[in-house]
Amino acid sequence: MTSQQIKIYDVLSGLELVAPNLWTVEQCFDTTTFEWLAGIIETQGNEFVVGALKKRLQLKYNTQDQARLNEIGLSQVTSLSTLADCELNFIEAKFWLDLPQFGCQIHSDAPELYVNYQVYIHTSPGADVPCVGAEFLHIVPPYQVELRPNYGYININSDLKPHWVYGGHGTRTSVMFQYARV
Repeated sequence: MTSQQIKIYDVLSGLELVAPNLWTVEQCFDTTTFEWLAGIIETQGNEFVVGALKKRLQLKYNTQDQARLNEIGLSQVTSLSTLADCELNFIEAKFWLDLPQFGCQIHSDAPELYVNYQVYIHTSPGADVPCVGAEFLHIVPPYQVELRPNYGYININSDLKPHWVYGGHGTRTSVMFQYARV
């Protein structure tokens, strides 16, 4: 495993290569940005809509907080292009609220999504089955990303890694930044 530090957005973050083209990221944002992210679900004027996946709510696109998320995503292009060793374009940022028993089946992301950067914001564990992070199945044993605040992963999707999320009983919030290869 290879560790390094890189400034992706507003703080020096710790990256650890945990599998081919898959890094975990520790301290993704500084305290001020992270506190703002943690408050998005309680902010007046923010609305959530049912996303493509059952039991996942997504921040509506026409909110002030969504505009700021897009600005953050755009500002990360240079750092993530360097990590991916290719030029990237920002596609979109998605803020998700996963409800109890949310899970997604084994899938690979679309090839157009060349880099995905997901940061976990908050989790409220359930009784018997806590929420868990994404589990990547392209290696043996599979790698499951820890679910803790201000922590996440960067997936370079050139190998279309199969992954999934087991449905837990708690809730979690996260932000996903997605990029395409130029």
